[in-house]
Amino acid sequence: MTWKKLCMGVLSIIIIAGGCEELPPTITPCQTDRVVLVEEFTGIDCVNCPIGADRLKSIAGQNPGKVVIVGIHAGYFAGTHNGLNLNCEDGELLEAQYLGPITGYPSATVNRKVFEGESDFVTGINQWAGHIGQELCARPMLDININSTLDEGSRLLSVVVDVVPKDFVNTVAAEDIALTIMITENDIVGYQKGPNGVDPEYKHQHVLRDVLSATYSGDLVYTKGTALVTQQKAITDYELPADWEADNCHIVAFAHYKSATDKSVLQVAEVSLDD
Repeated sequence: MTWKKLCMGVLSIIIIAGGCEELPPTITPCQTDRVVLVEEFTGIDCVNCPIGADRLKSIAGQNPGKVVIVGIHAGYFAGTHNGLNLNCEDGELLEAQYLGPITGYPSATVNRKVFEGESDFVTGINQWAGHIGQELCARPMLDININSTLDEGSRLLSVVVDVVPKDFVNTVAAEDIALTIMITENDIVGYQKGPNGVDPEYKHQHVLRDVLSATYSGDLVYTKGTALVTQQKAITDYELPADWEADNCHIVAFAHYKSATDKSVLQVAEVSLDD
């Protein structure tokens, strides 16, 4: 066997062995404390959505603690099977009225931003890594601090979120700024269509259960032109439904612009209920 044939044979083996899994682009880390919000639009009848979920899991794994994912079950792929219904009213409103409507799946928004070359908040799977990497390099102007307490007996939840401007920020709000507080749940086992058929024991992650702020589009914390000072928002006596597993639930809070043309997320944080 010639050296050329041997090399080609080895190359073929490498290609075959590596062809089973497509790896997403590696994101070069940036030295900022920016955390990026990804709102993934999905549904249990969406065949390709598990591929999108795996892609986001891989990107988040490359950037531990820097990517917060919220899975929004809404739109025409978000069905009901054998009692499993992962939709919620606020998610439907986000999909239909505020960030969508969604016309293709899997899709997601990255920091609710319309990126250069895009015409919409929502982008496809091939754009996610690049958009997330770009946002990780943007120094945040705010910190988000979350404290939550859950009374296990009554299942009453209280959440306090502080929005704290960075020390280098000495300015006024360029636009109205709102705070959105959500609750998500991991490891919900149930029906999911996928490329290889139906998986009745699929583990759904980051599922949006409810928006805790007064409105699904966020509660105003700074009006345009006002000074950026520390603000606090409290949610009290929220009753956690009995069929939600408290140990798997997380609070997600993020500050974002709230104008007709700019909904960009400024910073996001996430804590589990047992933190």
